[in-house]
Amino acid sequence: MKTEQGGEPIVARDATYHRAPDALRARIHAAVAHESRERARPALWRWGAVAAALAATAVVSWNAALMHAQVGAQDAVARDVVIAHVRSLMSEGHLNDVASSDQHTVKPWFQGKLDFAPLVVDPAPAFALTGGRLDYVNGRPVAALAYRVRLHVINVFEWPAASAQDSTPQLVTRQGFSIVRWRRGGLEFCAISDASGPDVLRLAQAISSS
Repeated sequence: MKTEQGGEPIVARDATYHRAPDALRARIHAAVAHESRERARPALWRWGAVAAALAATAVVSWNAALMHAQVGAQDAVARDVVIAHVRSLMSEGHLNDVASSDQHTVKPWFQGKLDFAPLVVDPAPAFALTGGRLDYVNGRPVAALAYRVRLHVINVFEWPAASAQDSTPQLVTRQGFSIVRWRRGGLEFCAISDASGPDVLRLAQAISSS
């Protein structure tokens, strides 16, 4: 390559500048843009995966919180029922405010004392109704009906249900007591006793089907 004094190439000095054709320029721009998108895509995918994981975690946490709240509410009711049951057995005077085996005597006694009409059933001869009283469960006044099976007292607590959907009696055990809960006709029921679980369940089923 020829050079002049000073070292500058003659070709570089005398070369003619030609603008690239529009089609070539468009292809080059398109190629550069495609390469940029390919480089950015993995990062977008990573952020998308992180966002999906966070959303899934939030859903699981929310469901867990709801389940925990429901279980906590059930445990609180069971605790109140156990306390009320034990308190009623401390002396004969604590068991019944109205002592009667006649459901037509017990049911009217609650009128004006509660904001709902309790269901009073006498499923004799298997279980003997002995009376009823006012008690306090689940943060509100409730109706408490006392029954006997052999030498055992079964308390049945009633209050307005939070759900209108009926449910069948379910037996659980808490602190050595048999507890059966169910819903019927807009009322929540909870039966408790130190009697056998099958006995308490039979009373609950008799009340539920009456």
